[in-house]
Amino acid sequence: MEKIPTLFDRNWDTNRKVNEKVAVEHFDFDNAVATEKLDGMNVRITVRNHIVVRVEKRRNPDKSQKANGIIDPWYVDANETDNADAYIFEAVKNTDFSTVPDGEWSAEALGEKIQGNPLNLIGHTLFFFSLANWREKVTFEHVPADFEGLKKWLPEQKTKFGNDTGIEGIVWHNLTNGEMCKIKVKDFDFKG
Repeated sequence: MEKIPTLFDRNWDTNRKVNEKVAVEHFDFDNAVATEKLDGMNVRITVRNHIVVRVEKRRNPDKSQKANGIIDPWYVDANETDNADAYIFEAVKNTDFSTVPDGEWSAEALGEKIQGNPLNLIGHTLFFFSLANWREKVTFEHVPADFEGLKKWLPEQKTKFGNDTGIEGIVWHNLTNGEMCKIKVKDFDFKG
């Protein structure tokens, strides 16, 4: 799994916030849809005949792995008897798989005990951002792609989950080649 690149370059020497230089110069916004970036736990679910047969969670490289050139995350099996994974399995249990076809699908586990629950959800659920019919539920229209436009637009947006909370950010999905890029509200320096 490759990390999704951020739309703008970062100020690595100072506050790590983004600056106006575009980092994904050749990204085709005309053939992309903009969706809400959900702040949860990235998982991969394997489905057969609408039944979950495998649950995996994202694993990021540690410091020594990064020093050896391993920069991209990967998936490891989640463990149903491990308390650390309990909320992932609760999310699986609470999700309707009737529209999820056979395959391995990336999703975001969301809910009360995951990432501080920024969406103010009750319980736990999965959201399959890797499935087009699910992405449609969190699609935003007329999203600016320029620095100043996004800096103003992003903090004004509310989640598509209807809980009157702000969004974490936006992910653009290019429908022709599968490329993606992202931007988060916290990427901007609002002090300056």
